[in-house]
Amino acid sequence: MSTPPKYADIQWYNVLGLVLRAIPLPAVLLWTALLGRHAKTSKGRSLKRVIGERAFRYAITNFNLAQLQFASGTAQAVYAKWTKQVKLAPVVDELGDGARLLWIGPKRTDRVLLYLPGGCFVLPPTDYSLDLWRHVQLELEKKDIQIGVAVLEYTLAPVASFPTPLQQACLALKFLFAEKLLPENLCIIGDSAGANLALQLMSQMLHPQDTVPEARPPAAIGGLCLISPWASLTTDSKSCAEFDGIDIMTPTVLATAGALILSGFPAAAATFAEPAKAPDTWFQGIDGLVRRVLVTAGSNECMRDDILQVGDRLKRHHRSVEVVVQDEGLHDDMLLDFMVKEKTLGSLTPLVIKWLATTGTSANEQRRIAVEKQCSASDTVPGRAAYAEQVRLWNASFSANAREINLKTTGGYPPAAPCTLDNRDQ
Repeated sequence: MSTPPKYADIQWYNVLGLVLRAIPLPAVLLWTALLGRHAKTSKGRSLKRVIGERAFRYAITNFNLAQLQFASGTAQAVYAKWTKQVKLAPVVDELGDGARLLWIGPKRTDRVLLYLPGGCFVLPPTDYSLDLWRHVQLELEKKDIQIGVAVLEYTLAPVASFPTPLQQACLALKFLFAEKLLPENLCIIGDSAGANLALQLMSQMLHPQDTVPEARPPAAIGGLCLISPWASLTTDSKSCAEFDGIDIMTPTVLATAGALILSGFPAAAATFAEPAKAPDTWFQGIDGLVRRVLVTAGSNECMRDDILQVGDRLKRHHRSVEVVVQDEGLHDDMLLDFMVKEKTLGSLTPLVIKWLATTGTSANEQRRIAVEKQCSASDTVPGRAAYAEQVRLWNASFSANAREINLKTTGGYPPAAPCTLDNRDQ
């Protein structure tokens, strides 16, 4: 009887091998610091970005899977350490079947960013990916947009394969909708393998697999953001060879990880694994599932051609698909800025923040809905007349086009007093 595979199943000699393989790294980084900054491939990037990219590439090309998992730790360990460092209370929702939602900041389900982390389906979310989405959350708050950020912890290979991560993503949607989240106030974001998983969700909604829970939302989801999606698990694209040695990912690493993940997909679900190779009609109907789609790629990343291919597939069936290629960008470029704690961020991070700010119900509209719910739930009579008049002014202060609140008219937001909005009891 074979032993079930384990996460970070590492023996003492593998730990020793990890240490020995790490010994040359300081010399490699010193050489990079001396010469790498002047290379044409380092154009526009700081020295610490160049060094960080080299360290990343060294790790993924010199350590095996068990060593990488051992060094990375588990999702829960990363999350616990990170929340302690940034002084945030950890909030975890158990979804069942080994899946969890790890909340960044306070849990709120009126407007949610559901993050599906990358890592080739074998590595957990990183602390710098959590830094990125905390930054996004805080920047949105500056725009008066309050948003809950939930990170999906799904089971990694070799412990699990398709359809387990997809099943767990479906459980996350089911949980959030059960929390009364309106679909239009949900944005699903994935990077790399996480973006592949996000596209698996779309495929499940359009072409349901019997072994996977129902995933189709009751109405269109607000947004889908795919950051450097791992759209093909093979390495036969032109860009994969063209940017070998430039991108942080390498064809060898992608081929090895891709073969491992593909082995878990039955032939009938091959398009779930590689959406870039989907038939032209595969995503027909996606315009009824999600309101807006943003796809990003780096001009110098190995996956670029596959990403553009899947972007083209999506555009054929949805008018609101935007594909952005970052000049000189690498795979998951916006995350790399946070990996090295870069002070000057690249162009993608502010672009994604701006896109998120205009996805879903506006902040002012959220307030208005909250007031309506509070009023309609009230059974007390006192103050209804005065409150109904203030609600009338509130409604009048919304522009027919922009629906922005005119605070001068209302004198501020309506107080938390009981009322009926249509003033039927007066």
